[in-house]
Amino acid sequence: MLQSVEACAQRFHDTSPDSLTRVALAPTTPTWSLDPGELKEVIAAARRMKLRLHSHLSETSTMSTSAFRFTASGRCIGWPTTTGWERMSGSRTSCISMPTKSVFSQVPATGMSHCPQSNCRLGSGVAPADAMARLGGAVSLGVDGAASNESADMISEMHSAWHTHRAVKGADAVTAEDVVHWATAGGARVLGMPRIGTLAPGQQADIAIFNLDQPRQFRDARSDDCPVTCAGSADLRYLLIGGRIVVENGAIPGFDLQKLKFDAARVVARLAA
Repeated sequence: MLQSVEACAQRFHDTSPDSLTRVALAPTTPTWSLDPGELKEVIAAARRMKLRLHSHLSETSTMSTSAFRFTASGRCIGWPTTTGWERMSGSRTSCISMPTKSVFSQVPATGMSHCPQSNCRLGSGVAPADAMARLGGAVSLGVDGAASNESADMISEMHSAWHTHRAVKGADAVTAEDVVHWATAGGARVLGMPRIGTLAPGQQADIAIFNLDQPRQFRDARSDDCPVTCAGSADLRYLLIGGRIVVENGAIPGFDLQKLKFDAARVVARLAA
C-alpha cells in the first residue's frame, strides 16, 4: 500500500504554492484499519515522502469506545498522538465524540474536516467544530463522500452547518460568518495552503460570484453570507481559480455535462448488475 501511495505521489503530488493536485496518506480509520505498529509505519512513510495525513477519528461513540483497547484515555484522539501523528502536518475528519477539553487540546495541532450533512445522514451526531475553533483549532468544511452525502454540494453543506449547530446548541452557537470562515480560510489552513482561502494582495484570486436575484434572497442580497442563510440551488455567475474563469453562468466552459451523465449511468448500471 505504501509503495502504491509513493508511486502516486511521484506522479501527481505538486508542492507549488498554486498547486491544484496534492497527495495525502489517508488510512480510513486507524483503530479499525491499522494496528498501532502499522500506524507508526504509515506516519514514518508520510514524513519521509513529505505528505500530509488524513483520517476518520472519533466519528461515532462506538468508534471512541473501541479505542479503549489502544489507549488509557479511551479516546481515538489520544491514540494517534502517541504514535507521532501530532508532529505531522495533517487533518482529521468528523471528530463527533470528543467530550473533554483535555482531548480537544490534542487536536489543534492538526485540524478537523467538518461534514455535517454526512453526520446527519448517518445519524452520527453533531461534531463539536465550534468548540474546537474556540480553542484555536483549524476547522474546515467538507462534503465527505457519495456514500453518505448524495448531493456533495458545498452551499448545502454550509447551510446545514449553520442550522445544525444552532438547533442543538442555541441560536448564538455558530454564525453564518463562522461557517464561511470554515469553508474558506479554515479549509486553506487545514490543507496547509496559505495562499488560498482569503481575498488579499498576493493571494490566489479564487473568487465565487453569485447571482442573488431570486426572491428568497431579496432580504439578504446585500449580505456577504446570503448563500449560506438562504440556501437552495446557488446561481453561480462566475467561479475563478487563480484569476482564471472555470465556471461561467453555472456551466464549465467546454465541459460536456450530458456525456458525464451518460457515463455515470453506465458505471452505476455495471456496479448494480
